[in-house]
Amino acid sequence: MAKARIPEQIVEEIRARNDIVPVVEQYVRLEKRSGANFFGLCPFHREDTPSFSVSPGKQIYYCFGCHKGGNVIGFIMEIEKTSYPEALRILAERVGIEIPIADDEQTRQRSELLANLSAIMLEAARYFYTVLQSEAGAEARSYLTRRGIRESTRRKFGLGCASKEWDGLYRHMQGKGFRDTELLLKSGLFRKGRNEGLYDLFRGRLMFPIFDALGRVVAFGGRVLDDSQPKYINSPETPLYTKGRHLYALNLAKTSRAGHLVIVEGYMDVISMHQAGVDCAVAALGTALTPNQALLARKYTENVVIGFDADAAGQNAALRSLDILAARGIKVTVLMVPDGKDPDDFIRLHGPERFQALVDQALPLMDFKLLVARRNNMQGDDLNILDFQNEACAILAAEENIVVRELYAAKVAEVLRTTTESVVAEVERRRHKTAAEPQHDLLRERLLAMEQSKLAAEDANSNSISDEEVNLLTLLANYPELLAELVPPPQPEHFTAGVGSRLAEAALSQIRAGTLTPAGLMDLATDMEVKGTPLQDILARAAMGLSIPDTRSDRLEAAIEIWTKHRFKHLKQIKDSINLKIQQESDPEALSALKQRLLKLTTELNKRG
Repeated sequence: MAKARIPEQIVEEIRARNDIVPVVEQYVRLEKRSGANFFGLCPFHREDTPSFSVSPGKQIYYCFGCHKGGNVIGFIMEIEKTSYPEALRILAERVGIEIPIADDEQTRQRSELLANLSAIMLEAARYFYTVLQSEAGAEARSYLTRRGIRESTRRKFGLGCASKEWDGLYRHMQGKGFRDTELLLKSGLFRKGRNEGLYDLFRGRLMFPIFDALGRVVAFGGRVLDDSQPKYINSPETPLYTKGRHLYALNLAKTSRAGHLVIVEGYMDVISMHQAGVDCAVAALGTALTPNQALLARKYTENVVIGFDADAAGQNAALRSLDILAARGIKVTVLMVPDGKDPDDFIRLHGPERFQALVDQALPLMDFKLLVARRNNMQGDDLNILDFQNEACAILAAEENIVVRELYAAKVAEVLRTTTESVVAEVERRRHKTAAEPQHDLLRERLLAMEQSKLAAEDANSNSISDEEVNLLTLLANYPELLAELVPPPQPEHFTAGVGSRLAEAALSQIRAGTLTPAGLMDLATDMEVKGTPLQDILARAAMGLSIPDTRSDRLEAAIEIWTKHRFKHLKQIKDSINLKIQQESDPEALSALKQRLLKLTTELNKRG
């Protein structure tokens, strides 16, 4: 597992030095409303009444609404949609802990390269921002003022300006100690001249820093301030930046409570929308949305509004994007801005309220496809019925959902002035013609279904954990000294096979050493699931809800009661399993051994009963 590369003592130090309350407060406004716990509006689902709880004593969080929970590392993983190692690095950087680099030379060199390039990009962003505030940035400031961009918005997006000098940024970098020519070239900010010297890629342009989802500068976009061409230029691909893998302003939009992302074309569209209060806007950094960008969006939402320009190129890009997003399980709607305006123009002309109304009225995917089909087949003011019906039926035939097909068949029939039945018949004819139904072997289908049921049952048995097991481990994580009082001493094999025994094996060794904490227990459950639910969520719910007695004797009594109840259920499950094996066993010697085990088990159960 990736997290094993970071020494456990470093992980524990990172967790210990990142108190969960101030970490969460970077994302959620918390209020102390219930005993020792803090409450706030959950950042993981939309709600009006706070149900998100943070326990400073246990160093865990849990939402009673959406049931997500975990420790401070799990919170960063969930809120930043990142991996375990990356979450550790974020938290380590926050408190100044250095994580050792892997031993192999290739990994060490790459880590060093990326760190140096990140430092260069950050310093470049600072330089461009400073130039924007200077006399050299007067023209760029005037342009932003004409576009209605406020000073606070400029700071929020880190907007800057590249001077008209050929080597302004290069000389600045030299002055800051960045003198490695090869390294500077790898940043994508410079070009090599005829005399082998470097000059700036961006000159005389308004500068847009491009951040990754974690808020690190990875590239830049630059816009001219006059009518010269090209209007925009963007950073080339570098070790830090791969085109088609980022969404502009996602670092800001990911914290929006809108419940969706609005994907538009340009930097200025995004900036104007955020300034107008539409804080869920991102840009595709080009008109062609890529599969990688769709996967990135899917990490943060299941709902996307496409808001590309109303011209032909924008509409065609929207059509391509619809299918890319829908193929990744995203519900897509399309923003229709009237009069051929882009979002930035519309907001400046009509204000944020009317624009928000457009977002709320975005067209469903199928409505938009049929609208484009209708536009494509207009001849003046008349609709070419034959061409439209051909394109519309092809669109419906590609739709897998039969309910959606029939619903929109009625709408197409209305346009064609025919019956819904005739449109449905034509659509189904096309589906059967283009995708002939395969011949199925009924017996093979049944055997396959039986095998899948068997595998599902086996998987369920190896992917479960009982309430008693969760409560016992949670109690022992709070009071590890209780473990020595339990008879028989709990062992991993006493827990449910699979997730239960794996968690117990990891937890019991730390409990015996007296090093496990409730937050540490969450850490051990990273990447474990129970029937599709993260085990961290289950443990967090138990930790928040477990009523721990005040005295040691009462705590011990509670632990013994939980352990006894679990042992009884566990032994009964083993007994049922042995009974099943006895019915299936034909070998006399093996049958005798099974009966001996059953007798011994029955005797123990009778004692406990």
